[in-house]
Amino acid sequence: MSTNLRISLTILSAGFAVEGGGEVYSLLTAGSFLPGASLLFLLPALVTLLGLLFLLVGRHEWDELHRARVHRANIIFGLSLLAGVIAAVDVTVLVAYPTMGVPLWAEVVFGAAVGAFLLGTFATYAQLVFHLVTPPSKVALVAATLWALVVSTFIAHALAADLPDLLGTIGAHSFSLDYLISPVDYLASFLCLSYFLLLGAYVDAHITVARRRTAWLGKTKGPAALG
Repeated sequence: MSTNLRISLTILSAGFAVEGGGEVYSLLTAGSFLPGASLLFLLPALVTLLGLLFLLVGRHEWDELHRARVHRANIIFGLSLLAGVIAAVDVTVLVAYPTMGVPLWAEVVFGAAVGAFLLGTFATYAQLVFHLVTPPSKVALVAATLWALVVSTFIAHALAADLPDLLGTIGAHSFSLDYLISPVDYLASFLCLSYFLLLGAYVDAHITVARRRTAWLGKTKGPAALG
């Protein structure tokens, strides 16, 4: 198994630990806003990009099954990013044409796009390692994705309802991400369950990769030892 695969698993696991810990703090403090929360909001996408980068660097060492999994994960994550772009375009259009007001379709598009962006990252994580883990970890990956779907739905609904306030904040020339995160910070804290489920599954994937590497090294050294 590729060294880059193990590096990617390490990067993503560290990201889950950081995000999960941050969300637990938010949950225990009833949505208390963390310093640097804007960075924490973007961290999942940044960590995913970095993890996929290391996978792509080591793609010459993939087997066919892993190649197919990573290809699908790239598609899912690409669609997730596209959803984020759609949300941004929706807001940009409403800011550029204030006479439009905030029609219902714009709220629906914005909420759905944000929800798809959040859910897409979790679906990407599950897709990447589903073939590397044991059955209990497969269940954990499915549970993490389903729970992320539930939380993302609530976040999408809340942000769609807050779209007029968001536009008002932008109209006041405030471009910090805090105005976007604050209304849903407490809701997002429930994603800690998904992050910790993912962390457990990725630790299992680490073990699987290490065992395969040990087995491969044993095979390569065997003939030499006999010689």
